[in-house]
Order: sequence, then C-alpha cells, then structure tokens
Amino acid sequence: RRLDEMVGQLLSLARLESRAVEPDRENIDLGRLLGEVVADARFEAETSGRTVALVVGQPATIAGAAGLLRSALENVVRNAIAHTPAGTAVDVSLAATAAAGNGGAAVITVRDRGPGVPEAELERVFEPFHRVSEARERDSGGAGLGLAITRRAVEWHGGSVAAANHPDGGLELTIRLPLV
Repeated sequence: RRLDEMVGQLLSLARLESRAVEPDRENIDLGRLLGEVVADARFEAETSGRTVALVVGQPATIAGAAGLLRSALENVVRNAIAHTPAGTAVDVSLAATAAAGNGGAAVITVRDRGPGVPEAELERVFEPFHRVSEARERDSGGAGLGLAITRRAVEWHGGSVAAANHPDGGLELTIRLPLV
C-alpha cells in the first residue's frame, strides 16, 4: 500500500514538473473546496484526538484544476494533522488580499501546533524526498513528496506557497493564489 502511494505521488510530481498533462481550468470556489477538504480531514483528525477548524473570511474564486488543487490542500492539512499533538487543533483559514482583477489573491493558511521546523529547513520542506530530521522515523509515514507536490500544484495555478514557524509555536503554511 505504501509503495503504491509513493509511486502515485512520484507520478503526480513528474506530471506536474514536465507539464505532460494540462488539466482543464474551471472556476473554483475555494471556500467550498476547503470546506470539503476540512470535512474529510476532521474525520481523520478526530480518530487521533485532534481537531481541524476552518474560518472562511470572504468568498474567493480562482481558475484552476479542482482535483489538482484538492490534492495540494489535502497534503498540507494531513501533514498538519500528523504533526500537531493530540488535544490540539489545526487551523485552516481563507482570506482575500484585494478584489479580483486588481492583483488580488486568495490566501490560505494552515497552522499546526507541533514543534515547527528548524529555520534552516523551512524552504527545503518543499523539495522532493526531503524530511525534517525530527520526522525521519519510519513511523511518521510520508516519503517527503506531499509538500513537493503541493508546491508544484500551487505554482501550476500561478500561486506560491511558503512555510514559517508561528510565533506561538507550530508550523504555518501560506498558499497564495490569484483571484479571477
């Protein structure tokens, strides 16, 4: 099962990097899409004593491939669930920086309550197969592909993703996508 998942992730990454497949673009309601991702994640989180909270500040629509974007968001939210301690929450939020057509962007943040990432490794978490030293045990699951896929998917949508340690603890990922 793990090998199948890793092969699937490698194929996704290869397709994104080579642009071998160009999915059709459609208008995507990010609030709705995030709501679906968070609803699925809540079920997974609650089985391990964690919660996932979603705050949608205002409507945001982007042009893109819903399946590709869903996969990117699921990677980020599941990663946050895996690294936040039991009894705490993962916070997911959506806001917009300005009106559509004026250089406006949808801003999605996902914050966990885990130990964060050493400053020197914040940019490297988006590299394929990179795993933060504290998460290298076999039990932690992933192969270091999820955030690499997320970055490529977000960039395919004309956006960016960044990681930062939150001042109150935990890691916060910020995804910016251009509004339509």
